[in-house]
Amino acid sequence: MSRLRVFLVCLALLGAVLSDTDIGIAIPRLRITQQPAGGTVPRGERFAFSCVAETSTDKSIVYSWKRLTDLNSLKPTYENLPTDETGREGEYIVYTAETSAFYFCVVTSDRYQTTSNGAYLDVAFLEDMAVDGGPVSKVYDEPALHVELQCQVPNSNPYPKVTWFKQEVEYAAENAIVSRDANGNPSNLVVYDLTVADSGLYHCEVENEGAGVKHVSEPGNIQIKPDAETKGKWGIYTVVGDYTVHEKEGTTITLYAGAASKPKVTYEWSLNDVEILSDGRYQKEDFGRSLVISDLRGADAGVYLVTYKQEGVVEGSLNINLEVIVGIESEGDVYDYATVKGEDLNLDCGCVGSPPDWVLFAATTPATQWFFNGVLLETSDNIVVMKDVNGKNTGKALVRSVSDNESGTYSCTCFNQAEFLTFIKNVYVADEREEIVVSSQEEGWGLVGSTVSISCVAEGTPRPEIDWYKGGSKVVEGVFPRDGFRVEYEREMFKTIGYLVVDEGKFTDSGVFECKAFYNVNGWEYSETSTSTLTIDKPTSSRIKCLDTVVEEGKAATIICAVSGVPLPLVTYTKVNEEDDSLIQLDPGHGTVNERGYYIIKNVRMSDAGVYRGWATNVDAGGLLGRYDTMNLYVTPLSTRMSMNAIIGVAVLIAFLLIGGLIVAIFFGRWRRETLFKSEMKRLIKERDDEVNELQQKLQLRSMEHVTHAIGNPLHQLPETRRQMPSFYAANIAVMAATPSAKFLPPSLADLKKRKILSGSVIHERSTVSPSSVKTVLSDVEAPDHYGN
Repeated sequence: MSRLRVFLVCLALLGAVLSDTDIGIAIPRLRITQQPAGGTVPRGERFAFSCVAETSTDKSIVYSWKRLTDLNSLKPTYENLPTDETGREGEYIVYTAETSAFYFCVVTSDRYQTTSNGAYLDVAFLEDMAVDGGPVSKVYDEPALHVELQCQVPNSNPYPKVTWFKQEVEYAAENAIVSRDANGNPSNLVVYDLTVADSGLYHCEVENEGAGVKHVSEPGNIQIKPDAETKGKWGIYTVVGDYTVHEKEGTTITLYAGAASKPKVTYEWSLNDVEILSDGRYQKEDFGRSLVISDLRGADAGVYLVTYKQEGVVEGSLNINLEVIVGIESEGDVYDYATVKGEDLNLDCGCVGSPPDWVLFAATTPATQWFFNGVLLETSDNIVVMKDVNGKNTGKALVRSVSDNESGTYSCTCFNQAEFLTFIKNVYVADEREEIVVSSQEEGWGLVGSTVSISCVAEGTPRPEIDWYKGGSKVVEGVFPRDGFRVEYEREMFKTIGYLVVDEGKFTDSGVFECKAFYNVNGWEYSETSTSTLTIDKPTSSRIKCLDTVVEEGKAATIICAVSGVPLPLVTYTKVNEEDDSLIQLDPGHGTVNERGYYIIKNVRMSDAGVYRGWATNVDAGGLLGRYDTMNLYVTPLSTRMSMNAIIGVAVLIAFLLIGGLIVAIFFGRWRRETLFKSEMKRLIKERDDEVNELQQKLQLRSMEHVTHAIGNPLHQLPETRRQMPSFYAANIAVMAATPSAKFLPPSLADLKKRKILSGSVIHERSTVSPSSVKTVLSDVEAPDHYGN
């Protein structure tokens, strides 16, 4: 049971930690995404918004919605909207859109409440056009400079497009000008320098694309009689008077002018006494009567002077006041922030952009408000909201000696007549500080004239600040080390990243810089430092060296061109036409350039062989000069392809064939010698037989002649059987004489070994066999044991 209690206690503690209740202070992180960011809908139509909250601490949140229809106040009031009937969490549907307004998603939890950036829903409409709102039919029979045809534009949001037609064809002519009201909106058509040809049926069309509505007026029949034609010289009649117009930064706007006269006037446009010509963002159209400005910028704001000249003489002018609504941005600390108990919390929205147009006094920034968990911050015992002399919030506030109760979500709203933005700042109040950990980029490199930066990262509680130093002196933007140095920041709850940026770097800007990260707690400053090296090099020309390549058909080829230079050059490849040395551009599918600048052809064909040129240049990156080099690509065909293993195999085969041939030659020579020797031995035996027979015959004759000496004949000493076989002994003697080894020869036949075979015949040292030789031979035959060893 005691173990069960311990387990239950641990489980309860874990649950308390995970739910951020009773134990510790949770780190708030709340972000809201509202979709869409805005839009236009026809009046009476349906429109839906959705909202998603991302939170790290709250498991259950509640969504609600509010609306702001009137921004003409420094302290706008919101209209709380009823809960949507769809029942879908985070969704609100405007079932019948009637009025343009900002819609905001409000996220509420047990701990926090905050508001989304909001989205502006523009409700478009175009009311009906009056029946007599178009041009009136009329006959002109008296001399006149111009006629004016009316087009009564009905109420509309936004202002509709007005188009004039003559004889059912859109009408635009040099002697036709559309008039403008005080806000620059079009309406009537003025036709001047009249002729009979100007007669016809005219009508206007009014269209609101957002509302999907278009009205067409009734046509008016205009008749210009010959007596009404404009003749002679007429002075200037101003069709477009002075007006004021405003437009958002980054858009395109067209400014209009127009004056009727005879002869016609020319138009000169200028701003701040500088004449404007058609160039870049400025283009003149409609016979010089309109000026189109694209990518509108804050510097484009001002009074544009349009001068009318008739026959080179200034006869009038027009002033157009262009107000550029600069988009709202925050340059303040609207990032998540961690601090410790007892420290002051400084809030700075830092919004820049156009001020609201309803502010009558001089102002340079948008209207601002600070909220804490959805509640408007106002000056109290521990809170100070900063205001200017006119009572307008400056965007700054101070919360003194924060505690756990000040952990939460702070939001700053910035708005003018065109925008309403909310910036969220989650704040965490810790019990005690955490040490600073700082690290900086080891080295930053760039070219002279380029923008170079080095970074430094610092973490801790409170979130540290970062300053950069060189030679012990703090880097101050525009002051030290020189104009061109600046510091930019990225901030999170516990982390700050400081970038030291050098614009149009100089060689002398190189050096060692120190990053100092610090914070203040209880009046004491704590800091850590890290160093970085900034190197700004002078550019050099490109260098390139290419190597010839041999590759087998069907395999991958790598064309290697090594490059160097400051900055490192980029390499492009072409093929050289060997007939006229012209360059052949390589198809993108032919090959690719890898990260090392080598050109790779995956499947080489025989037609790919040839001369290639590598062009290295770093000019676009600030280098001085590009260079090229050429290389040869050799492709071996499949028929000549032989691997190293095949080459080794062929070599081994040849070696075996040579050795085998040698062995065969040796055996063939031995066989040939033995065959020749055997044939000679046969001949020798035959000769011996013949000699023995001859000798036997001679011995018999001598025995007949010398009977008394018969006993002296060695052959007569043999038994009868032996004497009857002389050829047997002679054959054995001959065979033993031919035996290669001497041990098989009787000692008495040693002289027979001296015989030599020359020219295929046997030469004997003796031509006959003497009786003594025969006797000796016979004695050896009778006693073979004498020579067997």
